[in-house]
Amino acid sequence: MRKISLWLTGATAAIVGTIASIAVTHADTLFAVPTSTAPSLTANVGDQLGDPGTLSVIGVIAGIYLVFYVIRQLLSMVPKSHGRKS
Repeated sequence: MRKISLWLTGATAAIVGTIASIAVTHADTLFAVPTSTAPSLTANVGDQLGDPGTLSVIGVIAGIYLVFYVIRQLLSMVPKSHGRKS
């Protein structure tokens, strides 16, 4: 069993090494991305974040989280009761 495990580890390392060397050698043609991609993506993200609807959704989500955080902090200040005392 140990020999099979070592053989599989070696075979996997060889395959990964081959794929990595091919990717490094042909990196310029493997992933061809136009030069206008980054500016158009940042412009779209900027437009989306500038939209009032998106800002209101982000605000509501942050507000809900903040309310639960404050409630948890307030409840932690209240001493715990150890049962009824008559």
